[in-house]
Amino acid sequence: MKRALVSVIIAGVLVFLAACGNGSGSTFSEDIEDFISDNYQLYDTVSSTENSGNFSTIYLADNQDISAVAKKLQNHSKPTEMSELKDDKQILVYDDQFVTLTKSKENSADTLVEVADEDFVRHNYRPSFFQGYLLASFINNLFGNNWSRDRNQACRVNPDHCYGGYNSSGGFAGKKGTPSVRGGSSSVRGGGPGTGK
Repeated sequence: MKRALVSVIIAGVLVFLAACGNGSGSTFSEDIEDFISDNYQLYDTVSSTENSGNFSTIYLADNQDISAVAKKLQNHSKPTEMSELKDDKQILVYDDQFVTLTKSKENSADTLVEVADEDFVRHNYRPSFFQGYLLASFINNLFGNNWSRDRNQACRVNPDHCYGGYNSSGGFAGKKGTPSVRGGSSSVRGGGPGTGK
């Protein structure tokens, strides 16, 4: 009787461990940024204008197009919202993470995978970044109906603090030159409008 109980417990533990390693179907699967950092090379970071401790992180999907990367991300975890692929850009939203896929300007066979949390998006992105991607109502529900108006006003006052995505001027509008961090450890932070200003 005791031996049968031990066998049942061991079998239960093995089933539990198998379920944990089962990827997207698992209750314990890693979040989307961890998955991205495990699968793609760190390429650059961009610092928030509002909070220098908050970053948008850019990864390089070497020799993979946007559709292939989007499929891999969706297979790991289904996004809350997802735009269509348009003008070499696609946006996937996971809980409080915005993932933007863009074709690399340096090598058209590569995709840049940018991960920004909700706070970074709210305080740094220009509203036009999302225009034409069928996310307007979602963004308004998330940030409030006045977000677009307020951000557009802030962008008129200080255009250097309005982010148009990584491929536009290497980060924030008005930032010139090459991005300051390429590869290396995720503890290395750089880029963004606060650099050198």
